[in-house]
Amino acid sequence: MSATVKPVASSSRPLLQVDDLHTHYGAIEALKGISLTVHEGEVVTLIGSNGAGKSTTLRSISGLTPASSGKITIDGEDITRVQAHHIVSYGISLAPEGL
Repeated sequence: MSATVKPVASSSRPLLQVDDLHTHYGAIEALKGISLTVHEGEVVTLIGSNGAGKSTTLRSISGLTPASSGKITIDGEDITRVQAHHIVSYGISLAPEGL
């Protein structure tokens, strides 16, 4: 999945910033350069067909599947290499369907 989401014009610092995120499952590159920005008050959805990378994107943001490269920031703080159980303290969590 490769996508760029442009935010609505805002002068405030983004709450969530994902820059050029790449994530691998072994030799398979599941995410190939995802970038997105979310500002306060915005609602953002990820849509796409099965296997497009929606769940992997969310798993990488929440720390469950570590990014191979790129950068993830929450309110300006880099959380790219932070473990999932610490990312929860930033207000980020993942509740998979069916559990």
